[in-house]
Amino acid sequence: MATTNYRLEPHTSIPYHTGVAIPVFSLRSEQSFGIGDFSDLKSFADFVAKSGMDLIQILPINDTTTFMDWRDSYPYRAISVFALHPIYLDMSVFREILTDTEKAEFDAQQKSLNTLKTVDYEAVLDAKWHYIKIGYDKLSKNIFSSMAFLDFFAQNRSWLDPYAAFCYLRDLHHTSDYSQWGEFAKYSKDKLKKLSTSGLNLHYFVQFLLHQQLKSASDYAHALGVGLKGDIAIGIAHDSADAWSDESLYHMDFQTGAPPDAFSETGQNWGFPTYNWDKMAETNFAWWQQRLTVMRTYFDAYRLDHILGFFRIWEIPNHSVRALLGQFSPALGLTVDEIENTYQIPFSSWGGDDRFTQPFIKDWVVRELAGDYNDKIFAEFLEPRGNGNYRFKASYNTQKKIAAQVSDEQLRDVLFILQENVLFLADHRIPGLYHPRIKFMDTLSFREFGDEQVKQNLIRLHNDYFYTRHNEFWQEKAYQKLPVIKNATDMLSCGEDLGMVPDNVPDVMWHLQILRLIIERMPSDNTHIVNHLDRAPYLSVVSTSSHDTSTLRQWWKEDPAFTQKYYNDVMHWWGKAPGFMTQEIATEIIQRHMNSDAMLAIFPLQDLLAMTSCCLGDESLERINQPEMPFHYWRYRNHLSNETLVADDDITSKIKGLIAITRRHIGR
Repeated sequence: MATTNYRLEPHTSIPYHTGVAIPVFSLRSEQSFGIGDFSDLKSFADFVAKSGMDLIQILPINDTTTFMDWRDSYPYRAISVFALHPIYLDMSVFREILTDTEKAEFDAQQKSLNTLKTVDYEAVLDAKWHYIKIGYDKLSKNIFSSMAFLDFFAQNRSWLDPYAAFCYLRDLHHTSDYSQWGEFAKYSKDKLKKLSTSGLNLHYFVQFLLHQQLKSASDYAHALGVGLKGDIAIGIAHDSADAWSDESLYHMDFQTGAPPDAFSETGQNWGFPTYNWDKMAETNFAWWQQRLTVMRTYFDAYRLDHILGFFRIWEIPNHSVRALLGQFSPALGLTVDEIENTYQIPFSSWGGDDRFTQPFIKDWVVRELAGDYNDKIFAEFLEPRGNGNYRFKASYNTQKKIAAQVSDEQLRDVLFILQENVLFLADHRIPGLYHPRIKFMDTLSFREFGDEQVKQNLIRLHNDYFYTRHNEFWQEKAYQKLPVIKNATDMLSCGEDLGMVPDNVPDVMWHLQILRLIIERMPSDNTHIVNHLDRAPYLSVVSTSSHDTSTLRQWWKEDPAFTQKYYNDVMHWWGKAPGFMTQEIATEIIQRHMNSDAMLAIFPLQDLLAMTSCCLGDESLERINQPEMPFHYWRYRNHLSNETLVADDDITSKIKGLIAITRRHIGR
């Protein structure tokens, strides 16, 4: 538990809070080793406190080491939801034990990596492990005999043992795919006794040091009156210590993701297994309770990533690459009788599964979609199946098979669209039940129906299914899980509820006192161009951007017509909008957020820096993530060091001045 009295609670004598969002890897200090680390949170907390703010929000910090390359920069794909990432270890703890020659090499490497504009993930991780191993050889004996380590080990052994074993076996076999680990493919506590003690101890050693450094940073921030808000990822990696140690808690034959939304027209495939909630319920969600309890050691609040997943998750077959062939789980599938009699759709008489659930592929469909690829597709990928219809050859009948064999991105997308050209999907678990393919109105299969009444009936079924059918059902599922998870600790709970949000989600979150997320430019009601900040409820977090969006400066240039409308109709500034975001515009936007009734107003650092002319960096490097990219390189670094931020009275006084003249000052 936190050692200070710092608390974040609604409706207290300090009702409003102001924070800054930045990933740990994006921090930069004079002591950084090419990436932000846990110790860098201390000097960043100095900046936050000097600016009058009282909260730092970060991204997930769990170990993601799966591929052993830059793909592991993705912070939401953890191999353990308990273990901290070794890349965030402050290397200065090892410098004094080095020889003079080693110190010179250390300093040169630190300087070289720290001058980079963005994170070189692989170079940083290689360098850090080099010094970690030196430190382990020289320091581990004394550390392992200390009471601090013995207490840490005793309290965390339930997850430390499988995590350390997983890391050791991953490195031994050069793969995280534990199915390739021979006798260790199936986890067993007894089998762990056969493993190298030193191999496991290395990872115990690293986790203890990480724990100490993050706890020290948290205590330091609390002493300044600054809290930490962590981030709980919705998923885990398929090839993870968590899955390996207890596969029964997950559906390993499926992937999680999100349906099409403002972030991606084809949805998002995150590649995580889905949760076996029924199995988790047998222990009153003990895995989740433990996860929150461990997190409370360091954090005062948390962002529950994709809270919609606790109502229902978008479940994608393992053979898919994109998300359009997913379906909600749990969900109330449709029977043939319901499709035919409730919605007057001639399912059986018009071909049944063959017409409605199989890709609709005819000569004209391919010609319309394929362009110059038309002949190639017929020759290499398709075979006739009668009545002028085609199907994919067995070697190309899934998206993953196509992705593995087709390097031409444009051709690959055409083939994906052909596979997605369906109206219904068979239920993943219950034969005889069906789910409409999301946005099937955009398919050529739908367009082929000449009967306008049938089309209207299909649209009614689609909209009923996605927007009304499940409201009470999903609400019930959320109430089974969320109260237990929330009550596991006294941390302030915040939910990320962006995307395709069921109508009952805000009510459930309000009832449980879980704060909603409101980003002005992402309206929950499509009848408005923005979310109205003056209507933000108290139990909410308002923000100008997120790690998944462009920054304010980038957004201002994306759509000049929209920017002009926003400038005139939302800001109520007249005339022609500037072609770039001025510091005056940025200041006005942030001030309006601070004046909202939301309990928390949290701003990405990039957006705060937009309020001054002296602190601007390269706009093109500001974005953190591109959600539509399955493998995005998460490497943004602040161009300014923490020391520079602290010393810059322009930005600190600007932020502090806005807090003083807005709702944020109440109680301070």
